[in-house]
Amino acid sequence: MGGGAVRILVVCPDVGGVDAIAEVRRLQVWHDISILNGSVSVEDVYRTCQEKAFDVIHFAAHGGPDGIMLSNGALLTTEDIAQALRLRETKGLFLSACQTGRVASYAVRHGAQWAISSEVDLADETAWKLSAAFYGHQRNGHSKDFVGAYLLADSGDGEYALHISPTWVQELQRGAAVAAAIPHNALPLTRREAFMWAGALLAASTALATLVNLLAGRF
Repeated sequence: MGGGAVRILVVCPDVGGVDAIAEVRRLQVWHDISILNGSVSVEDVYRTCQEKAFDVIHFAAHGGPDGIMLSNGALLTTEDIAQALRLRETKGLFLSACQTGRVASYAVRHGAQWAISSEVDLADETAWKLSAAFYGHQRNGHSKDFVGAYLLADSGDGEYALHISPTWVQELQRGAAVAAAIPHNALPLTRREAFMWAGALLAASTALATLVNLLAGRF
């Protein structure tokens, strides 16, 4: 795996009407993938998340406003998902499952840094496309830039949404404010350091503008 590889737990229980093979095959090419498939219980999800740290938990399953459907009719609730994320401080959640906006919204307020959800009923034969594009962009230079990867991957058709932790946004704002408040004559800067500070401030400003537009529904 290269430097852009992301550690992803793919949860794809044996429920009818969901074929996750296309999604998994594409992810395995680019990233460090662990797969939890077949008969999957709530306990299986917790145990796997305790045993290994992941950057993202990816669900390819049936879902709804109350959670994700696992094997034998078991429901992984919104709180179950949030607790699984907090076990090893997993930052990302990708819900390749229908009508999961409420689940994603809850997750980013209870542990996740970001979450991608579907806002509509997904067709199984095309559900893999956004995840393939998103993880592909993460592999190609956006492994830490989930906003950039999502904006490049999303077609803007309204089928998916990116949810961002308000706490993370506040931290980004504070960091930008601190950087902007540094007195110009506080320390002598070399030419290289000056360029580095300018680049950091520009990146922070661009990220904040992107987030404001994203949260305002402009993307």
